[in-house]
Amino acid sequence: MIAQQSLKNWLESTNARYSAEQMPYQHRPLRALLDYSRDFGCKFAHDAPIAQSILNWFYERSAPGSHAIGSIFTGAFYFDAYFWPLNIPIGYGSFKINPFDCLESMPNVIKENVAKSPEDSDGLLKYWVDCCDYAYGLDEIQKLNLLTPGALSFIENGNLELSGAIDQLVTTKPNPKAILSLRFACEIFMKALLIEKKGLDNAQLKKLSHSIKDIAKECYTVSGVSEFKIVADSAIIFPDVSDRYDGSSRNLCDVWSAVVITQVAATTVIRCFSKRDMRSQTPSL
Repeated sequence: MIAQQSLKNWLESTNARYSAEQMPYQHRPLRALLDYSRDFGCKFAHDAPIAQSILNWFYERSAPGSHAIGSIFTGAFYFDAYFWPLNIPIGYGSFKINPFDCLESMPNVIKENVAKSPEDSDGLLKYWVDCCDYAYGLDEIQKLNLLTPGALSFIENGNLELSGAIDQLVTTKPNPKAILSLRFACEIFMKALLIEKKGLDNAQLKKLSHSIKDIAKECYTVSGVSEFKIVADSAIIFPDVSDRYDGSSRNLCDVWSAVVITQVAATTVIRCFSKRDMRSQTPSL
């Protein structure tokens, strides 16, 4: 290993070379680890002090969120008659992110307007926390095989419905019919909880029909988690299943309410099976 001052000189010259090569910020830390190992003929673990020194040096000199590798989940935050993509990042190493960093396409002047409104900033923070816990919790459940195959299948299909609905909203022409996919996502996630907790089979699930309110009440009975009462009380926001054929169009404010309630249901189910819960650790905006 080299002395601290020599390491600093090496990092500065190496970063200058990366800049001249127009290397993106997110590629530099790991590339530096490889180059350091090659230049000084040494090997070390990713969590070794020298590795952390190199990684942190680059993190401190990068734009916020630049060391995130794509998005693990994208939500849809509604503000000023528009659904803004809320990208929850995949990251490596230690990096910090906040709700406004995740609203990558929202202009700063609009972010300032959100921050000035207590109602909107509080809504953004709660929705962002739910999206974060959902994204990382789902990833944890899938990687660690924490659920039975039946429950996992329902959750993965619920995720497809939720992601599909969001895709229909974060466009220049949002589709209000996405509320139907949100409705089914909400139902599917809660039925996944009942499959895992009560061992319900298809025949028993059919007896619950498609009533979001009844399913949410059953989830509350099984788990005792109060968020399911919120879902039950808010079920009226969702259209009937028959609306897929002849239902009237919903306004975007109603769709946003459905986005929030669906995310509450999905995240609550995920929290029941993972260790993810940021709510007590999150400051106000």
